[in-house]
Amino acid sequence: MQALDVKCMVLPDVRNDFPFFRDNQRIYLDSSSTALKPASVMNAITDFYLHAGSNVGRSNHQYAQLSTQLFESSRNKLACFLGCSADEVIFTANCTDSINLIAHGLALGEGDHVVVSPLEHHSNLLPWLSRCRVTVARLDDNGCIDLDYLDSLLAADPARLVAVCHASNVTGNVQPVGQICQIARARGALSLLDAAQTVGHVSVNVEQIGCDFLALSGHKMFGPSGIGALYLRRDLQASMQNYRYGGGMVNKVQQGDVSYQSGPGRFEAGTPNIEGAIGLGAAIDYLNSLGGQWVQEHDQDLERYFRSQIQAVRNIEVAFPIAPQHLPIFPLVAVGKVDIGFVSRILSDRYDIALSSGYQCNQPLYRNSGINGALRVSMHLYNSRKDIDTLMMALTDLQDLLA
Repeated sequence: MQALDVKCMVLPDVRNDFPFFRDNQRIYLDSSSTALKPASVMNAITDFYLHAGSNVGRSNHQYAQLSTQLFESSRNKLACFLGCSADEVIFTANCTDSINLIAHGLALGEGDHVVVSPLEHHSNLLPWLSRCRVTVARLDDNGCIDLDYLDSLLAADPARLVAVCHASNVTGNVQPVGQICQIARARGALSLLDAAQTVGHVSVNVEQIGCDFLALSGHKMFGPSGIGALYLRRDLQASMQNYRYGGGMVNKVQQGDVSYQSGPGRFEAGTPNIEGAIGLGAAIDYLNSLGGQWVQEHDQDLERYFRSQIQAVRNIEVAFPIAPQHLPIFPLVAVGKVDIGFVSRILSDRYDIALSSGYQCNQPLYRNSGINGALRVSMHLYNSRKDIDTLMMALTDLQDLLA
């Protein structure tokens, strides 16, 4: 890896916005697993419990109306954030739930063909493997999906769906999703993006990308756990099978005569995660207050600085190629045979550094590469160059163990 010219950028410190860091020197480098929550998100959830607290879409009293208003406001915020209409945003439990909704909604069976990439999280692999025939596209030398191969694959073996990640949660490589979706459409396939790693890091506009479906998890973009969303193109909704059945999704129920709602309501049976959706809306407000350009510049600064510093540490290296567009996510492997889980625990107990160890829910990628898991460093806007310096110091202390 060539040395990088890294100039210091003056960026605001938002660490104080996150109560997790209050009165301590914690270093959290596991944001690809889940991002921390700013105080504004916590406050929004608490305010809901204090001042509304009711179910949505079911009553006319003032507290139920306030709950519904807050809930639908979050849907509108998310629609603006993704560049789509509010009636194309469906609240789910998480990205996994969103993908399973599509797998069920398309009524995929053994005769259907789905194309994925080697980079997919188990959540964007197992739903397809359980239902239909799956083909894995290949990567180019930069760790991105090989577009020519994908096109030839779809030409020779037409698929119902191309389902790929926007960015890998293992390698951090951002994929050329606009071109991927264009190829899929030209070959008669629908396209689904797992955007769990990109929403909140880079600008994600579904109209510009041209995807048919996009799944995300709120907890990876500063929102609460248990809330996710699915962008489902409006003109495809009527043809989708229902995923669940229950209260809130119907217009009329009589024996032998059931009329379902149109739009998101049809796919949101039962009482939703109201406080989760409100918290997600607050997370979007927080991101908007910072500005997307600042977030991307901060990510880029961390990414470049980490790459420049890791080169000086012996007995550890980045496991996979780094693409031209790359998030601050780095899987590290030791040159020796040390148990990486043991190293992760030492970093936690001795230095108060939190990072992931293992396969990061992509065993095929690691096993096909002959790598027995990695230490994954994943950063977000509350991280700084100081965090990276501390990690490098710790890894330098552990050089003999890593050999």
